[in-house]
Amino acid sequence: MMRKASFNIVRLGHLCWDSFEPSEGDFTFEWFDEVMDFFHEVGIQVVLDIATRPAPTWLHKKYPEIDLVDSNGLRLEAQTRYMEDVGHPLFQEFAYRFAERLVSRYRNHPALYAFGLCNELGSGSPSYSSAARDRFKGWLSKKYETVDNLNKAWMTQRWSRKLNSFHDVVLPISGQVNGAPERMLDMWCFYSDEILVYMHGLSQIVKQLAPFVRESTNHWSENPGYGFDYLKQYQDIIDLPGIGFYPGTNPEDRKALVAACFFMDHRIGELDQPIWCLEFQTGDFGGYGSPRKAMRMYAYLSLAYRSQAVCAWTWRSMLGGEEQYVFGLVDHDGIPGWKYKEFKQIAEEFKLLKELGFPRRTKPEIAIAYSFQSMKVMAGNRSFYKTEYTEQVLQAYETLMLANVDCNIVNLRLLKKEYKILIVPGHAVMDKASAETIRSYVEDGGTVVMTAYSAKVNENNRVFDTPQPGELSDVFGIRCGSFMRTRSHTPIENAGGLEKTELNLEREKPIISIGGREVQPDIDYYEIIEAHTAELLAKFTNTLDKTPAVTRNRYGQGEAIYVAIPANTTFLKPLLEILFPTLGIETGPATPPGVVARKLEDGTVIYVNTTGTEQTMKLDMPASGFLSGKLFDNSLTLDAYDVELLMYPNINKGDQHR
Repeated sequence: MMRKASFNIVRLGHLCWDSFEPSEGDFTFEWFDEVMDFFHEVGIQVVLDIATRPAPTWLHKKYPEIDLVDSNGLRLEAQTRYMEDVGHPLFQEFAYRFAERLVSRYRNHPALYAFGLCNELGSGSPSYSSAARDRFKGWLSKKYETVDNLNKAWMTQRWSRKLNSFHDVVLPISGQVNGAPERMLDMWCFYSDEILVYMHGLSQIVKQLAPFVRESTNHWSENPGYGFDYLKQYQDIIDLPGIGFYPGTNPEDRKALVAACFFMDHRIGELDQPIWCLEFQTGDFGGYGSPRKAMRMYAYLSLAYRSQAVCAWTWRSMLGGEEQYVFGLVDHDGIPGWKYKEFKQIAEEFKLLKELGFPRRTKPEIAIAYSFQSMKVMAGNRSFYKTEYTEQVLQAYETLMLANVDCNIVNLRLLKKEYKILIVPGHAVMDKASAETIRSYVEDGGTVVMTAYSAKVNENNRVFDTPQPGELSDVFGIRCGSFMRTRSHTPIENAGGLEKTELNLEREKPIISIGGREVQPDIDYYEIIEAHTAELLAKFTNTLDKTPAVTRNRYGQGEAIYVAIPANTTFLKPLLEILFPTLGIETGPATPPGVVARKLEDGTVIYVNTTGTEQTMKLDMPASGFLSGKLFDNSLTLDAYDVELLMYPNINKGDQHR
């Protein structure tokens, strides 16, 4: 059935360590040899996962110290997947041994295309065990060298919590009680580093034993409950970016759809590599599938965002276990339905697209800065950071989606490429390396756009005692001191011992005047900016003080622009529309909201209607549809969830082919 549907690759082997090693040292690869041989015989290549998570039951039973311990100090039985302590040396010893055996066994198999570095690293939960605490002590000792340095970084004089030695260190979570912000940030950075070290170890095994084989992984670094700082080390680990592409079975959920595309660009970073959808949404928990044609639409949406492959999750609907009602391409009884036919259409069309400009190779002129640390800091201090970090990043990202403009997601501590615009949305943590990157970028002629909530705390999660934005007040030519809540404020903390009631009052609805337009964004917060060397670019028109809403400051050869509100698509859209022409940035094809379009290197244009209604685009010249075979004169109309590739007759057909 796969062969008839034009499949040419499958992903195999993840989540099943004990099928390869049912007991310690007892490796049973023979059954899987037959599987690999079979796929080779039918001409289908394999992405083979190094399935080190979840750990087998026998490993948990022999070494219970690898079990997770919750924040109450209770050891947890391994009931479901991802319930092992990834940073524990014993787990890593057995996992790496298994990885070496698996890689050695299949590195020369003709069906093998790539190895996958485990499954969804970054998901699950960290362990709060005594072993993890001891590793945390060692991590802090290496980072701070002396306990005096640690006391200073953590401001331990507060509430009489000074440390006399590193032996006094504990994990800053006890039950439902979290410790001080400085300690919490270090804890999350510690857990992040452990995942990075482990993933790097798997990558090194592949590189050493099978240097001619590619590797990928569908990690989950963006996971809000765990996650890790992917951009810190990804260029040393990732060969072929990978992702689980899950926009959901309801394309109308715009936030989920935007996030799915953002995650793809985040995984690519600055690698300039196509990405593989190692998992691709076919169904959901109790959801048979997306609306008809939406699965095909998702496949083309992923192509627009630089993917090269989509692997349906999953082939057959689950027959048991935690995901028994996650529906695949084939029903529980093995009989295919309409989803199989739709995926067959995708695969057959993808074969034809090899002649065109796919996978897309891009050179984005815009970058969005992303910060794992800011995500953790803002999630841990919700009384101040009312607008969550991921929401602000997605608001900035959606602004570029609406303009059909590509971007890279970048690490401010190590910016590799040149960009005309660098957007820094709600980047609460501003360490010295990130600040120096922004300073040098602007000095050298770049334009940075930074939004409110940015540069509030330093790398230790301590509020700056210098003018904000911290480390960069002179670059932006401003001071941010006071701020206003546009809605009634009720802190999470019970200040004064009296219960406070959330009133949900809307106290202000600020209007911003920019470029001859008035914009009223939906915001909960704005900053009172004092302009020093900066000029006014936009202002609030109906607030009490009518302070600047946007300032611009010349610094070196470039400009630093500060926005006094959280990142917001409604406002960023007109702001960027002012900046794009002056910086020579061309937007993509004009489309209604919800239609994604990109021009390929060969002049072909891909249109993807992500909405459930018919959409029409004006055309500058007649074109022919590569997928439909239709001719289009002045306009292109796409049905709900429909896609098209337009080819223009005035461009030589040979030039349109690679």
